Amino acid sequence: MTVYAETRRGGRTRLCFGTAEDLGEPVYGSVPGAGPVFFRHDIPTADEPLYRAFFTELAHLADRPIAS
Repeated sequence: MTVYAETRRGGRTRLCFGTAEDLGEPVYGSVPGAGPVFFRHDIPTADEPLYRAFFTELAHLADRPIAS
């Protein structure tokens, strides 16, 4: 799984969940992974740091990188 964040208008951020082609791909970042996107979800931009923290912990537990 990979997740990337797209800043949207109106104080929203879109999280795009996709399939990782390579386990060396970051779990979370601002650039799409190589695989297809299978789900998109808009969140308030103010909540994005909470999601980033969650996916950072997930990446750590799965021994996967996270983009800065």
